Amino acid sequence: MRLNDAKVNKEYIVVEIDKNDKDALKKICSLGILPGLNMKVIQKKPMIIFEVFHSRFAIDKELADKIIIKELS
Repeated sequence: MRLNDAKVNKEYIVVEIDKNDKDALKKICSLGILPGLNMKVIQKKPMIIFEVFHSRFAIDKELADKIIIKELS
């Protein structure tokens, strides 16, 4: 699933980052978001806010669409 489809207050692991958009890939990697990283979605509107290692990041829905995640059980 894409990060856009995530539910608030759930934890996920980054499975893959869409490599077709090189600019988006650079932005995502510059945030330190890489496959294998655990994240928790805090908010979805107006921007997607997620937490990684006690740090929060805000990204737009276009960038979030490039991040493929899987829910942690």
